[in-house]
Amino acid sequence: MSTTSISSSRPFWLPLLASLFLLTSPLSAQKDKDRDELEPDPYTEEDREAMDKAGYLRFGQMPWGDNHGTKDIEEAFAGEQMRWVETEHFRIGSSLPEYSIDRTNKVEKKKLEEELKRLRKFLPNVPKKAKKIDPWLRLHLWAMRAEDLYDEMESMLGVHDESFPRGPGTVVNGEYMGEGPYLGMTDKYLILLTEKKSAIGRYRSSFMKAEGSEPIRHMFTSPGNLMFAVAQENSGMNTDTNMHCLFMYSMTMNLLDGYKYYSHTLPAWIYAGLAHWNARRIDPKRNYFTDDRVFGADDKNIWMWNVKTRKRVGYDHFPAMSKMLTWATPEELKYAEHMMAWSRVDYLKQNSPEGFAIYFDMMKGKLVKAGAPTQEDIQARQLEALSTAFQLDPDTFDAKWKEWVMDTYPKK
Repeated sequence: MSTTSISSSRPFWLPLLASLFLLTSPLSAQKDKDRDELEPDPYTEEDREAMDKAGYLRFGQMPWGDNHGTKDIEEAFAGEQMRWVETEHFRIGSSLPEYSIDRTNKVEKKKLEEELKRLRKFLPNVPKKAKKIDPWLRLHLWAMRAEDLYDEMESMLGVHDESFPRGPGTVVNGEYMGEGPYLGMTDKYLILLTEKKSAIGRYRSSFMKAEGSEPIRHMFTSPGNLMFAVAQENSGMNTDTNMHCLFMYSMTMNLLDGYKYYSHTLPAWIYAGLAHWNARRIDPKRNYFTDDRVFGADDKNIWMWNVKTRKRVGYDHFPAMSKMLTWATPEELKYAEHMMAWSRVDYLKQNSPEGFAIYFDMMKGKLVKAGAPTQEDIQARQLEALSTAFQLDPDTFDAKWKEWVMDTYPKK
């Protein structure tokens, strides 16, 4: 995937793990002996009972990616004060500083108030009227957001944790469901949030043999996990809401990639379209993850994708579904094509939401008996999946979508 916000990410092309990966078992709640001097979490006080209520397995040092753990990351960062937490499906690290809530942004104010209210149900020390969010509280927010999205994706896919194998080389009820218990991945999803973009640069150079300081989506083959990393200093990430939108966009892709293990990419129209659909639920005005536009102030109506889509349909100026099916990766898409992908998913979400479980079940896993599927294999399967899941062929999709757009989206 390539966007302005995540310009360095590339399609992951990785074979299935051939050797057994031993999952890490939960550690005790005691503070790691080698943990840097850092005040304990004031919201759970790192008490086992409080942590269990919050859904946390541990704080402090833990495994991470290929041949490196969180201690190695801290040494590479040299100055970023990291806080680490492990949840049921994620390992999360953050050096994000204290954040002042923008009271003039009604969307952000309401969103954070509602999230903090939810946090108070299992973290009673969360203040009822917070003007600022301290670094520990920010980590708790991101942990809740991550698990919320995971739950939503499982629901959409029609699966639950028991749907997946405990390790590589096994099937569930006679069906291939990936190589491990985390939507099919062998290890937990990783989220790295830093204050400085130089930290992202050091991470790239130290552990990925790459350059640049842009946000990252990456797969580590040894543990078999997928990571999203972003810095507050990255373009457009100066507000919590902006970062939350990018998180939803990127993590939607990571979770879809991980479903039934990551051995091939999904068709770009539904892959990017669903990622945009999730991001726009947070704030549609902050969802411009394309090479053409990122949080631009020069066009105040850039976010009005429903209005813009309706105009294009009215002028009969849009890509046909037969063309969209050939889009291989989001890197290929221009701004308007991202918008068209979102609208097609919006139509399906509003009219056939149950079809997504069938569609992605057919599109992931082993598409061919041996080796990796070709683009021709993927395109052939998606025609079958589109018909089975949504009872649509490309021409029928065009006709029904156009009619729905004209009836549903506003003129201005």
